[in-house]
Amino acid sequence: MKTTLLLPVLLWAVAASAQPLRQPDGGGIYRPEEAADEFSEADYNYMRSVLAANKLQLQKQGKWAAPLPQVTAFQWPTRLRTNLLGNQNASYLGYYGISNYIDQNTAFPNQLLDYNCGNRTYDLSGGYNHRGTDIFSWPFPWTKMENNEVEIIAAAAGTIIAKFDGNPDQNCAFCTSACNWNAVYVRQADGSVAWYGHLKSGSLTSKAIGASVLAGEYLGVMGSSGNSTGPHLHFEVWETEALAKLVDPWAGSCNTLNGTTSWWASQQPYRVSTLNAVMTHGTAPVHTQCAGGERVNEKKSFRGGDTVFLGTYYRDQLQGQTVLHEIYMPNNTRYTFWNQSLTSTFNASWWYYYIILPSNPMVGEWRYDVTHNGVLSRTRFAVGQPMQFTFNGNGSFQNPANWSGSRMPSLPVPNGVEVVINSAGANQCVVDAPVRFLKGARLTISSGANVRFQHNLVLEQ
Repeated sequence: MKTTLLLPVLLWAVAASAQPLRQPDGGGIYRPEEAADEFSEADYNYMRSVLAANKLQLQKQGKWAAPLPQVTAFQWPTRLRTNLLGNQNASYLGYYGISNYIDQNTAFPNQLLDYNCGNRTYDLSGGYNHRGTDIFSWPFPWTKMENNEVEIIAAAAGTIIAKFDGNPDQNCAFCTSACNWNAVYVRQADGSVAWYGHLKSGSLTSKAIGASVLAGEYLGVMGSSGNSTGPHLHFEVWETEALAKLVDPWAGSCNTLNGTTSWWASQQPYRVSTLNAVMTHGTAPVHTQCAGGERVNEKKSFRGGDTVFLGTYYRDQLQGQTVLHEIYMPNNTRYTFWNQSLTSTFNASWWYYYIILPSNPMVGEWRYDVTHNGVLSRTRFAVGQPMQFTFNGNGSFQNPANWSGSRMPSLPVPNGVEVVINSAGANQCVVDAPVRFLKGARLTISSGANVRFQHNLVLEQ
């Protein structure tokens, strides 16, 4: 990982009429090479043989239908874990980026051309031109993988015609010898075949080869199995199981495969400039190429004199953008603010500032507002008290509607957060999935509270 580290700048109060420009205290581009993969011709020949053999078996079972004259329209093939979808109080506002498209230029090396006539792709000197779309989780991809936060779903209805599981899933570089991935292959009604690769070991759907799946149905968890440099989904599409003609789902003037015919039900723009997360940290976060070294260091409660690290995590940062950062005290008075000038375009980037709280700060919930690309994003942190979330509903622990004000904590529960369970009588808190409390988080179960444990609550020491 390469980062740009800038000298710390002490934050002073500024006049309300000023618009100060402030450089970040740290951060930079997230992994210049980002998530990538590689497939040899031997790999493709192997897959042709597997698919041919599976086709014969499925034909004997009556599970291989003749292709229909229809056009496949893909929905997006990833989503946040189902029990995170409704949590608007989670730290993550977005959860992915795109590192690579198909290389339309079949020459190599470094002869790059994506569907939009850009160079967001790669090739390798051995002769591999990238043949899929690489969708990576961001920020903190290894943490997301550990917590099963990003799910892979079927982009279109079809039949599972191949499936691989049980292979190591924490690879962070191209393999020097054979290494297989975990993947699901789905044949759509028109005969086309979609690959969903690099899944986390043991996370794949329990459905067998020959089973049908619906659009949007769970297939697995994003991982980094096989020839992979980090957690991502490799989404690759072929016209038939013979793997003779590649499909680029993205319509564009430089798409030499299917031109201006998009295979997406709703095609995203080439760049989607988004603030994926606004967070507060107790110490500077740490990003690493490989699993094990990544540190989120999220913290939600501070005391007078503490240093608060303020993190922002971007998808498709664009050169020339200006970002407004504001800190507000509990009485809604603006404590300080500054502008940030984004001077480069990156697929993914991260920046942090820090402030030192006064020795006797206003007690209560403060907020950190960030306005980027015309959109206001916000996170809150507590000063002089825990950041408290109260469950007083009836049913799932992971349903935001069961929480006071629909405010549910991030999962896993961060340092500085107190979770209070108040449900009593006919109301019951059902712990229907494992919930982990990170070190510094607190759980309070009120007297008389009614809790049913279907899974464990894990309290880190």
